[in-house]
Amino acid sequence: MNMKEIAELAGVSVAAVSYALNGTGNISEKKRKEILEIVKKEGYSPNRIAKSLRTKKSSTIGIMVEDITSFQTPRILNGINEYAEKNGYTVILNNLGLLKKIGKNIDAVCEHRDILKKGMELFEKAQVDGIVYASHHDRDVSSLLPQFHIPVVLAYCYDMTHQNYCVTYDNTDISKEIAKYLAGHHHKDVGIICGADSSRPAQKRYSGYIEGLEECGIDPERVWSFTGDWEFESGEAAYRQYKRLRVKPTAVFAMNDLMAVGFMDAALNDGKKIPEDISIVGFDNRQECRFTRPRLTTVDIPLEQMGKESAKLLLNLIKDGEADDRKIILPCNFVEKESVATIESK
Repeated sequence: MNMKEIAELAGVSVAAVSYALNGTGNISEKKRKEILEIVKKEGYSPNRIAKSLRTKKSSTIGIMVEDITSFQTPRILNGINEYAEKNGYTVILNNLGLLKKIGKNIDAVCEHRDILKKGMELFEKAQVDGIVYASHHDRDVSSLLPQFHIPVVLAYCYDMTHQNYCVTYDNTDISKEIAKYLAGHHHKDVGIICGADSSRPAQKRYSGYIEGLEECGIDPERVWSFTGDWEFESGEAAYRQYKRLRVKPTAVFAMNDLMAVGFMDAALNDGKKIPEDISIVGFDNRQECRFTRPRLTTVDIPLEQMGKESAKLLLNLIKDGEADDRKIILPCNFVEKESVATIESK
């Protein structure tokens, strides 16, 4: 069954069938419904490849993810898929699977440009109209990506050269909110478990946290900083540093949930009570937060919304060739649970 045969059954022109299928053209709603009913009954499916040759568009977008097992990737993918599907686009996913290859050394991604190149070749063969690139780690990927000839939107990463469009999330304001939340619970001696020194998100979270404390009248000299690298083990190490302190903070902000859970685990194994002996706040709202005792107060990154906004931005670029906002920053949500106690006022 082809479009011409559908037109003959409906008693209309081939152009009218095309209008009905695409939702365009000057055709009555009644006739559109009649045509679509015949299309459904006959099981007709438009030839996407033939259509792409005519329109120079395939109504397909590519999603390249550095690793599908990264905690943020599934939620971002859900957002992209939902928006693309509602707008008549098909999605092709390419998982680079980099985690096993690079381990904790994120800089080693550049050693696997061949994998990225193969992924691009796949998208070229599929004639995708645009690409969303979702990173394993929130960082600058401008030196990694090759020159694209189709629109590209970065999700959960950014481009310091400002050549690519990106959708990311706020680090500074939400960290300021954490500081004010702890101060509001009368914590005046506080700590922070930092991420990697070279990480821009870690730098923003630190500056936001300190700024929030200062606005609450807390001297930065009363802030204990613990070295971390985003991993569970560095949270454990931070607790060991904390334990050796003569004067200890009453609350600690860990820059991600893995370090927060590592700190909690070490504290609980040492006989400490949370939040009675030490309060803790995380960041990311990972699955691990569902199983901590007590439940971890944390920050939820709007990952599904990031996916939707990335897809929306990409489709606008495909349609118009440009967009007003080159960088979209989404606000995070504070998730209050049970891991922070209120200090009794003296």
